[in-house]
Amino acid sequence: MPLSLINEANHIVLIAHQDPDADSIGSASAFYSYLLRTQKKITFYCVSPHIHAHLSFIPWTDKISNRFPIDADLAISFDCGSFARLGVNYSGVLINFDHHISNEQYGMLNCIDTDAVSTTQVIYEWFLSEDIKINGKMANALYSGLMDDTKCFRDPRCGMSIFSMAHRLLELGANHEQCVNGLYNSKTLASLRLQGEMLKRMKLVLDGQLALFEVDQELLAATGASLGDCKAVLDEAMALKIVNTALLLGVRKKGGISVSLRSDGAVNASEIMQRYQGGGHRDRAGARVSDTSLEQIRDEIIESIRKEIE
Repeated sequence: MPLSLINEANHIVLIAHQDPDADSIGSASAFYSYLLRTQKKITFYCVSPHIHAHLSFIPWTDKISNRFPIDADLAISFDCGSFARLGVNYSGVLINFDHHISNEQYGMLNCIDTDAVSTTQVIYEWFLSEDIKINGKMANALYSGLMDDTKCFRDPRCGMSIFSMAHRLLELGANHEQCVNGLYNSKTLASLRLQGEMLKRMKLVLDGQLALFEVDQELLAATGASLGDCKAVLDEAMALKIVNTALLLGVRKKGGISVSLRSDGAVNASEIMQRYQGGGHRDRAGARVSDTSLEQIRDEIIESIRKEIE
């Protein structure tokens, strides 16, 4: 079915979600390489005006535009759990590739595998099913998303099939060193300053089981960092033996609160975030909340976590 829609289209838009990660961009990038063979008109779209510099190693990031073409007759979204994260009110034919259990299934065609560890795994398996040859650029893009969403293969779901996929992508041209350096060894001074301040201000609540972080615009301005630099600290906090859940509340520049939640299984992060029109996975999820104070959203989520871990 996806192939028939692709074959019928003249101008295809590949959509990475707002504030994209390596899984979203890597999936779209691999598809971009594939579609170049079709000689169709292609646009690589993301509503976010600035793509984080550490993702620049992924092929075709220089082609990303935040202007959606009016003549598009097919859009394909990657790793977008909700229609809102597309960042555009597109009403045409849409294919939705994803692996989030909270996906709203907003596409005309929804290619969703909630057992997959990344959307790049969904794309990889689709390429194999359609006998689509994976070249070096495609392999590197797919590998970057796989590495990012498995936290450098530390996810407990990484079994034989995932390592087999990784091995095959390396054989096809993926550059392990480049992906590691891009995703994990390219921190900025601003991000390190921010993370240091966040760890100093971290609060342990619910008998130390929950690590709580609150970030305001003053802290971001003082360190020169962005909200996107905050999430790495959640994984640091989860390394504490007593901590089973980590919560980040970040005040957005244009108003509202960004919420990120991590868990080792003690709570269902996706289920909690869905109450705020967000979503994700059981072990990590997020949402954007408006018209609610930081204090109110903090107290509500802490109470939800308390009920689950008691």
